[in-house]
Amino acid sequence: MADYCMCTPGDVMKAALPSGLRPDSGSNEHTYKPHTEVYVKPGLKAKDYLSGLCDDLIAKTAIKQKELFDKYVQLSGLKDNPLNPAPVTRKTLTAFCKTPSSFRALIENGLLDLYELETGRLPHFSGHVQEPPVLSPAQQKALSEIKDSFKTKNVCLLHGVTSSGKTEIYINLIKEQIAKGGQVLYLLPEIALTTQIMHRLQKVFGGDMCIYHSRCSDNIRVEIWNRLTGPNPYKIILGARSAVMLPLRNLSLVIVDEEHEPNFKQEDPAPRYQGRNTAIMLASMCGAKTLLGSATPALESYANAISGKYGLVTLSERFRNIKLPQIEIINTAELRRRKYMQGLFSPQLIKQISNALEHGKQAILFHNRRGYAGTVQCPDCGWVQKCDRCDVSLTFHKSTDTATCHYCGQRYRVPATCPSCGSKDLRSRGFGTERIEEEVQNLFPGVRVSRLDLDSAKEGYESIINDFQEGRTDILIGTQMVSKGLDFDNVSLVGILEADSIMSYPDFRATERAYQLMAQVAGRAGRKEEQGTVIIQTRQPEAHVLDMVCRNDYTGFYESQMQERSDFNYPPYSRLTLITLKGTDLCGVEKASAVLAHHLAESFGQDRVLGPDAPPVSKVQYRHIRRVIIKTRLEQSTTTVRTLINEVVQKTASENGFNGITVSFDPDPQ
Repeated sequence: MADYCMCTPGDVMKAALPSGLRPDSGSNEHTYKPHTEVYVKPGLKAKDYLSGLCDDLIAKTAIKQKELFDKYVQLSGLKDNPLNPAPVTRKTLTAFCKTPSSFRALIENGLLDLYELETGRLPHFSGHVQEPPVLSPAQQKALSEIKDSFKTKNVCLLHGVTSSGKTEIYINLIKEQIAKGGQVLYLLPEIALTTQIMHRLQKVFGGDMCIYHSRCSDNIRVEIWNRLTGPNPYKIILGARSAVMLPLRNLSLVIVDEEHEPNFKQEDPAPRYQGRNTAIMLASMCGAKTLLGSATPALESYANAISGKYGLVTLSERFRNIKLPQIEIINTAELRRRKYMQGLFSPQLIKQISNALEHGKQAILFHNRRGYAGTVQCPDCGWVQKCDRCDVSLTFHKSTDTATCHYCGQRYRVPATCPSCGSKDLRSRGFGTERIEEEVQNLFPGVRVSRLDLDSAKEGYESIINDFQEGRTDILIGTQMVSKGLDFDNVSLVGILEADSIMSYPDFRATERAYQLMAQVAGRAGRKEEQGTVIIQTRQPEAHVLDMVCRNDYTGFYESQMQERSDFNYPPYSRLTLITLKGTDLCGVEKASAVLAHHLAESFGQDRVLGPDAPPVSKVQYRHIRRVIIKTRLEQSTTTVRTLINEVVQKTASENGFNGITVSFDPDPQ
């Protein structure tokens, strides 16, 4: 990983190891502390008291002491098994204690004693396990095809439409691997997804599984590491991309669900690895098989499947033969021109929301921008409130009455007047999930609304998802977090409020991302009982990608995108390496990046080097950013390419110096 990601082994180990297991952790606040609990055991005089030899240990007037001791005897089974009584925690016993003095007196009189026991922090499963769900004929056929594929190939792509029941297929495969004594690594792109999938897995596998991701406390991560390296390791590990770093001793199957998701890519800090690709490599090293699953596979993965490098299994029908949702495109530009639409919602979307609520159904409203408004602007002179640290406009959050930079986190007050021209007519421009929530509450008073985005998730995304799943919420408003594999039975309507913001992004993957995001969020509708409805609001109704989404035509979308990728020599027809230069001196960064790009062009060819250029956000936390991208041929050895890049960077540094400039490398940037 260090060689491929062009970083140091120390960077990799820092990402892999919980801080409590690192050699330097003894000097910081993250030192691992075992979790202990206080237990109660019989004191030295308990046996004499029970045999009647020391009746005076509890005064005849101390009724509460006697009752508490009798309760301990009952809980521990001390009379029936005096040599090995059942463990009883202090917390359990004192719950029956009417006065703390009674418990202290039993300790002082030698009837009870206390001891500590290391219990750990990992949860214990106490429910009943069930058999795996019965597969439909289509699911059973897909399962058989996956097994056949694994006979000749190490990687198989399961291309199953939304709500086709891919998770049930995974569960059946997992059960078979565990029966053979193997371990299974199940990767998900989003932490918010792990809770829902965990409950589905626990119903079948009980306590044989654990969850591992970056939001787990460091102490829990240490205990999972210790369990996995101990005599009784977990058989199933459910986690986000960092779970590929765990010490798996007997790995036999890796499942990468929603394999197309950009969240599998680690951006900062190093190592900048792709979780899906790393999982495939890990499985190969362990002699395990890898199953990739998605309704909208990454173009690179589908190309590997079409070429025969991976196996390909297609599941084209939804579970119980429920129809894919009916999708309607709404031209908001035309509606606004004709004065039919004033706020954020078209008349068609308002009508569909009302219809869903009247029939006791739920709705999801999707917009990939959090906050209340995109920015604050002066309509007179055009001034836009920007971050002092970063080259980006601020997002207005009405709930906190602040403008926030979503790159560095800095918060600002919104000025009462324009600092440029003095106008008092400052206005918010654009909209985010906060404003959608406000408008929904105005349009549908009394309706239960919740919001799932990065801001609300800090309060606890599990409760938001559970409330919606249990029907305690009628409308869920969210960013891309609502699109990723969540399974809600009662959703009949999905509204995508501004498809333009997804399609219009300066990146060669923008169309692919737009198709995947819209198809995935549309797939949340009508999953269990009847066909759902999807309303897509856009100012560009003629966009080709929207037609593909409406027809659920992944193959047509794939072919059109692959033609573009081939014409411009982008992945999967080449490999990309992104070199990023950052520094506080703009002139220094621009000069260094220009010289580096020149030397790289001499080594790789002018047509293989793009840049230097500034990214859409060209300054973050006072540091200016410039990028150089290298396209290399597939037949070129990655080791040779990495070595040559390092040589060119070192040569440039020795000639010109990179004073105050940091250089980072990102293979296969997303």
